[in-house]
Amino acid sequence: MTETATDRLARVLGLVPYISRRPGVALVDLAVEFGVSAEQIGADLDLLMVCGLPGYYPDDLIDVVLDEEGGTVSIAFDAGIERPIRLTSDEAVALTVALRAFADLPGLVDADAVYSALAKLEQAGAETAGAVRVAAADDAPALGAVRQAVDESRQIWMRYYTASRDALTERIVDPIRLLVTDGHAYLEGYCHSADAVRHFRVDRIEDITVLDEPAQGQLWVDSDVPEKMFHPDPQIPPVTLRLAAAARWVAEYYQTEDAVELPAEDDETAPGSLRVRLRSGGDDWLLRLVLSLGGAAVIEDRPDLALRVSARAAEALEAYR
Repeated sequence: MTETATDRLARVLGLVPYISRRPGVALVDLAVEFGVSAEQIGADLDLLMVCGLPGYYPDDLIDVVLDEEGGTVSIAFDAGIERPIRLTSDEAVALTVALRAFADLPGLVDADAVYSALAKLEQAGAETAGAVRVAAADDAPALGAVRQAVDESRQIWMRYYTASRDALTERIVDPIRLLVTDGHAYLEGYCHSADAVRHFRVDRIEDITVLDEPAQGQLWVDSDVPEKMFHPDPQIPPVTLRLAAAARWVAEYYQTEDAVELPAEDDETAPGSLRVRLRSGGDDWLLRLVLSLGGAAVIEDRPDLALRVSARAAEALEAYR
C-alpha cells in the first residue's frame, strides 16, 4: 500500500518527541516502533535535518545527532516541537468557533474528531466560546449525499440550478472530489450532459439521488484546488461597466480584464467610481448582476443590453403598482 504524505508527516513529527525522550535510541528500534524499514527512518531523519523555525538558518534547524557506528540517534535541538502549544484566550475562542462551523457541515469532515478537539479546547480554557453561536453560511442539504457518492464512487442524479442561465437542469454526474473554495462547497465531477468535467456548487443542488451505477474513473484529475471556480467563456466578448463606489466590490469578486479609476468630473461620475471590463457567463447573468446593483452599475458598450436592463427595471416598478 502506497504511503500518503499525511501518513509520513505524522510519523516525522512523532519522531522528534519520541527521540527527545529517548536520546541514543537505536535506528532499528525506531523502525520497529513506527512500523517502517530502517532505510525509511534514515530518510525521515534526513528530512528533519532541513526543518525548523522560520528563517531556517543553521541554528534554527532541528539538530539530529546520528551515531553511524552505533546506529543510534539523538535530538540536540527540537525547534520547540516538544513544547505543548499554548493558545491565548482569543486564539482558543477563534479556533473553537472555526471547529464548530466545521462540525455543522454534514458529511464534510469527521465529526467525531472535531468534537474531540472541541472538548480538549474547552478543558484548556476556551469556555467563553460557548457564548458564540455558529451556523454554516450556506444551506446545503445535498452535502451528505454528495459526500456519500464521492466516498462510494457512485453516480449522482441531480436537479441543479445554473445561476448563469437562471435555469434548473437535470444531470447525471460521475463524482470525482469535494472542494471548498471561495467560501462554498463544490462537487467536481464528470457531467454526462456536458461531456466534460464541471464544478457544481453544492448549495445549488435542488434535488439529488445517489445511484447504484458505479462512477467512471477519470484518466487524469488535477490535484490542485482552483482559487476561483468561475471561468468565463473566452468566445464571449468582454463588457465595459461603470461602477459607482458602492459597487467596487464587483471588480474584486469577479475576474476583470481591466479596472480604471474615474475622476469625479460630472454628476454621472461620482468619487470612487471605476470602469471595468469583464467577461460574463452570458447576457442573462449580466442583466441580473446590473439589476441587482440598483443603479450602481451602468453598461457602457452594449446599448442593447442597457435597453434590456431599463425594460426589466420598468417591469419591476410596474409590478409594485
